[in-house]
Amino acid sequence: MMLITRLYTGNPLLDDIIENARCILFQGVAGAGKTTLLLTIAGNLCNKYPCVYISTEETVHYERVARDPGRYEKALFTEAYDLDTLLKVAITTPFIKPKYVFVDSINALYRLEAKRESTQAKQALITSILLETVEREYGKLFASAQVRAGESGDVVASGLSMLEFYFDLIFEVSIEGPQLRSIRLYKSIRPFKVEKLYFSIREYGIEWRIYV
Repeated sequence: MMLITRLYTGNPLLDDIIENARCILFQGVAGAGKTTLLLTIAGNLCNKYPCVYISTEETVHYERVARDPGRYEKALFTEAYDLDTLLKVAITTPFIKPKYVFVDSINALYRLEAKRESTQAKQALITSILLETVEREYGKLFASAQVRAGESGDVVASGLSMLEFYFDLIFEVSIEGPQLRSIRLYKSIRPFKVEKLYFSIREYGIEWRIYV
């Protein structure tokens, strides 16, 4: 019996990898296409399954959703611009019983409040609650994470050690050109061999590129 992979990004290779994960993170610099990826996945899932989409950076892009609202028919969009509000949203989310939860981005507020003693505990609690919520519905947690340049020149996500603990699948998204983006596998609990993949950001979402 052949298993059919659910449509997530529209790229069969990535979708097959995502199918076997429970919590998926896209990390990258601002403008790399993380939000577009999340909205693309949400548009492919939230017309059939209940979803919650949480924005922490004023990046919901309601105009994109308004172009084809039927794709997000079962999605609840909400916003949280401090950790306390995000925690309240996370605590409320299980009552909605979403199969899929999206957080864009999950480390933005952690980065802003990192010096407070309670920040790490709150971030861990928020992630735990959201993960447990989707696990109850046999769903998935999708999130984006902003990165900064490290001392060696590599990009590093704020709270990376915590993100690596919770997320079993992490992709790194990069800017290759004015409209060209790339995505590579950064972390996986399974040994996938995946080359860097390329996509363009279009008005309607993502267009996967075979040739660069």
